[in-house]
Amino acid sequence: MASAIAFIQWDNYRNGLDGRGFFAVDPLTFNSKQERLHLLDTDDRLWLVSRCPEDQQYYFVGVLHVATRRRNPSDAPLARTFGEFAVIADRVRSHDLSKKFPAESLLRAFEFDSRKPIKFGANLGQSLQTVRVLTPHDERVLEILFRRVFGGEIPLADAPFGLWTKCDAVFADYFLKNWQGRRAPLAFLLYDSPPVLPLRAPVFIHSDKNLRLLASFRESQFVSGHKQTVDPTERLIERERIWVTYRESTINPPAKADFDLFWDSQNGIRALFVIDNLIEIPKLLPFKVYGRALEWGYPIGVGYRYLTLSQSMMLLRAAELPETVSDSYLSPLLG
Repeated sequence: MASAIAFIQWDNYRNGLDGRGFFAVDPLTFNSKQERLHLLDTDDRLWLVSRCPEDQQYYFVGVLHVATRRRNPSDAPLARTFGEFAVIADRVRSHDLSKKFPAESLLRAFEFDSRKPIKFGANLGQSLQTVRVLTPHDERVLEILFRRVFGGEIPLADAPFGLWTKCDAVFADYFLKNWQGRRAPLAFLLYDSPPVLPLRAPVFIHSDKNLRLLASFRESQFVSGHKQTVDPTERLIERERIWVTYRESTINPPAKADFDLFWDSQNGIRALFVIDNLIEIPKLLPFKVYGRALEWGYPIGVGYRYLTLSQSMMLLRAAELPETVSDSYLSPLLG
């Protein structure tokens, strides 16, 4: 089975050929001037994307399950207006999605079979002028999200899926050296509330102006006694717990006196999250490049930010990680 994405004008989707709407016409047919449309065949799928003029948002407005292909006579009004190439859909297995399924973030995350993803910051409408065929990986992601949307769930594309955080280069080196030498989970200290993520969610660590490390999320914890107003005994007990559990036995840990001084001077270590499976990003990826892909300004003073599925997919792709690595993080979604 193959899948492709085609753009349809909102007016054509809403009104169709006779004013009743695209999905009201029988037989249910999509026409195009592009011969690429006939890369699809029986049992393939065509996903239709449109931009709503009311809110200027892109949506997957429908999915067509292809029953057969058709060639419109070149001198026919239909061919002159919409194109010679057509696919006729199986109405029972095709679906009108209206505005249930936001499309923009996923479209920017997909790689497409040409290995030419939509460029960072590119206009989506222009980027979708050509019928685009999905990779099997893109197709699986889209199919699973479609099932969830069709079942009434909020698209996972808009929910927290991964994490972005930052640290000094000294700590990035410390994390990597310890994982490579000990293969033991490591704690990332935070001044923020603990993040809530699925087990093995991707954690992208930025350091020294570049995306440096990728890790797997294991758990998060509140740190008791993070304020001076809390019982001093509780603060001391918590400081020792963190030291013994997550610092003392690591490679090149800080001196105990330095750790105590750091802890007592901060008055704000509120949480931690635990990571493992650290790998170094193989490609130098500066924030000015990948931040543009995420449509972020640099998060000054922010301990972490959640990443959606689409943003996580974009970073995994931009980092040029092996496909096996990317799939290991997407496997909870892909099954």
